[in-house]
Amino acid sequence: MNTTILKLAVLAILLLTTSMLVQRGPGNSRQAQRPMQGQRELPKFNAENAVGILKYDYEKVIKKTKVKKDTKKNKVTKIIADYNHSIAEIMFLHTDEFRAIEKFVAIKRETAKANRDREAMPFIQQEAMEKLIPIKHKVRNADRVLNDKLELILSEKQLQKWHRLQRTRKESLQPKRPENTREGRPQQRGPRNR
Repeated sequence: MNTTILKLAVLAILLLTTSMLVQRGPGNSRQAQRPMQGQRELPKFNAENAVGILKYDYEKVIKKTKVKKDTKKNKVTKIIADYNHSIAEIMFLHTDEFRAIEKFVAIKRETAKANRDREAMPFIQQEAMEKLIPIKHKVRNADRVLNDKLELILSEKQLQKWHRLQRTRKESLQPKRPENTREGRPQQRGPRNR
């Protein structure tokens, strides 16, 4: 008699668990029922932006720094043109490396995403940046030469405006982080009115 009751109890438990699994459907678990939080699309890695490559429009530089004298304008124009030429040369010489590193990052990110390895993401970026260090040094040297030449020509006030313009342009190269969102809507900041 005891074995019959035991068999019935086991059978009841099996029926209960299978009916629960059937109701949920295949592959559905509690984790899968929740929306993927924190899953944001990462911005595409741009190697040229990562090393700080940018060119300046000499007319804009002259306007922003408020250079008035024609001789000074001509000198600033020549300095900016020389800088842009050296940057174009760096870009040309390293185009293949930039594309290879961008492809490397894209493949590594997809692999990490497929394996759900969030911890790998910062290391992928770091590894790419390490490969770009020699090129970044060339860009920094070109920036240093540009700033040294402009320092000889511009007044203190003009130099401050130049540095502000340069800093703004460098910051614009950094990828924009998406806003925190919940189910596609921006989160409200501050107290909610109910």
